[in-house]
Amino acid sequence: KYGGYIPLTLELIDRDDTRKLKAYACELGSAARRKISSLVSQVFLANTDIGPTMADGGALFNNTAVTAATGHANLLVTALGTDYAQWNIVALAMFNQPMLIKHAAGYYGTGPKMAVWPKYCIVPPALRGQAEALFVPRWASTVTAIPSAGGPSWGGMVEVVVMPEFVEVDHWAAAMDPAIAPAIIVGERFGIKPEIFTAGNELSPAVFMNDEHRIKVRMFTAVLVQDFRPLHKENV
Repeated sequence: KYGGYIPLTLELIDRDDTRKLKAYACELGSAARRKISSLVSQVFLANTDIGPTMADGGALFNNTAVTAATGHANLLVTALGTDYAQWNIVALAMFNQPMLIKHAAGYYGTGPKMAVWPKYCIVPPALRGQAEALFVPRWASTVTAIPSAGGPSWGGMVEVVVMPEFVEVDHWAAAMDPAIAPAIIVGERFGIKPEIFTAGNELSPAVFMNDEHRIKVRMFTAVLVQDFRPLHKENV
C-alpha cells in the first residue's frame, strides 16, 4: 500500500493569493503515477541492472543459454547504435526464444519458438532522440533505393518508451507486446489509477478540531515478473 496526505488549513487557504493550492490533487496523482513507474523500473535496475532473481534461480537478465536451468539468453552489452544492426540481433534473439513446455532436465529450451517480434524499445532520456530516429517514421525520410537490410524496415513498428529511472545513459531494453506475451505484471486492488480522497466536511475530525482539511492519495500496487522471454536488456 502506497500513499500519503497533505494537510490544508484555513490559514493556508487565506494566504493562497496565487491559487496554487488547487494543484494539490493533481500533484498527488502525478506522484502516484511516478511511483508505479519507479516500481516497474526496478525490474530492469535491480541487482546492479540484471533484474530480480527468478524462480528458476537465474537473474532476470543473463546471457546463459536457455538449455540450462537458469539460462535466459536475454542480456547483451552493445549500444543501440544509429542503424538497425544491434536491434536486428536483439529482435531475432527474442523471436527465437523457446516457449516453456516443462521446466525440467531434458526440456530446457526445447519448446517451439515464440515467434513474436519486440514492440517496445525502452531507453533512458539521453537516448530518446537516437531511438526515435530509428523507429519513428518521418515523411521526409523516404529514400529512393531500398537497402537489402535495415533501412526504414522497423520505422513505425516499434514504440519508444523513455524510462526516467534509467541511470546509465547508454543502457536500453526491448519488450514484446504485453497483449501477446506479458512479462511484467502490475497488480492492483481498486484499479491502476490512484484513489484520491478529501476529508473536508466540517464534522470530519481534523476539520472539527484543527480547521485542517486533508487530501489523501492511496493505491494498492504490486509489480512482478511473470516471464523473462518477452524482455531483453543491453547493459552497455
